[in-house]
Amino acid sequence: MLIPLEVRAWSITLGLLTITLFAITAIVRTGAPLPVVSIALFVFGVIAYASYRAGGRYAFDHRHARPFEPGELPEVHRTVLEICETANRPTPTIVLMEMDAPGAVVGYDDGSPIVALDPLLPQIVGREGVGALFAHELGHLGTDLHTDALRAYLPQILGFCVFWLLFLVGRGPEVAGIGSLLFGALAFADDRRIHVVRYVLSLGIEPLALAVSRYANRLEEYRADAYAACVVDPETIAEALYRVAAVATGENIEDITGPIPWNEDRSLRFALFATHPSIENRVARLGCDIPLWARPYHPQSNRKHQLKYISDPRRHGDGIKDEESEVEYSR
Repeated sequence: MLIPLEVRAWSITLGLLTITLFAITAIVRTGAPLPVVSIALFVFGVIAYASYRAGGRYAFDHRHARPFEPGELPEVHRTVLEICETANRPTPTIVLMEMDAPGAVVGYDDGSPIVALDPLLPQIVGREGVGALFAHELGHLGTDLHTDALRAYLPQILGFCVFWLLFLVGRGPEVAGIGSLLFGALAFADDRRIHVVRYVLSLGIEPLALAVSRYANRLEEYRADAYAACVVDPETIAEALYRVAAVATGENIEDITGPIPWNEDRSLRFALFATHPSIENRVARLGCDIPLWARPYHPQSNRKHQLKYISDPRRHGDGIKDEESEVEYSR
């Protein structure tokens, strides 16, 4: 019998949390000042709580999100109400937000659920597709956002514990204090090169913990897909996912999904650290076939390929065109 996805995600979360607590206990026993450790944990606790209140990785920048104008996208409102009624769930706050890849994201606004939709989404996936993607986001509300917030900073804390045990034990309070502050500063830097430095200083423990955490993220995506399949149907979700991928723009980096539909397009690093599975895997998990219109664009094995996306009308002033004529692989 397969272990439910929710149980697996929670097991990973609690496992990482337990290992982290043991590591913190170890550095205290080797001489780390208890007041300093307590203050550091308090700071991380405050940050984690703020992440929880904002929905963890689903937090979005409210400066770019806006409420619907009167009479704007009435079909979207009807679709959202129908999905919530079918799912027997209260209707969250709905806002509009331009995204690199038109889609939907869910989070919390001071503890209240909120879903942001790209204004182009209805044009790309249609009313049924909007309903499917909205149902997927509803599937994240609750435990997924909680577990993600709990895991958010555990890899950095584990990395610091390893750094302390290897380089700071017995060095004296001055060296230990300066080293701790420097590592703490590195923990909040966004530059990838600094991340590499931090990963080396932790002897690879931090990226290993991050990869495990991201695996749990991908399990939560499968779980949200399964929830949406119960509200709408798997085929509609599959169609919407591939249509979003077909018009995607923007840069993909290793710690986010990017709308990459095919496994062959993912490097090993991307696959290990992505928060989302490939759309190919998600559709297979739903028990669906690849939509007929998307099948010709499946990359061939052992050949270099690159997905050419339809131009984003926000960037180039072009309209959304038919996928079969515009989406292709250049070989």
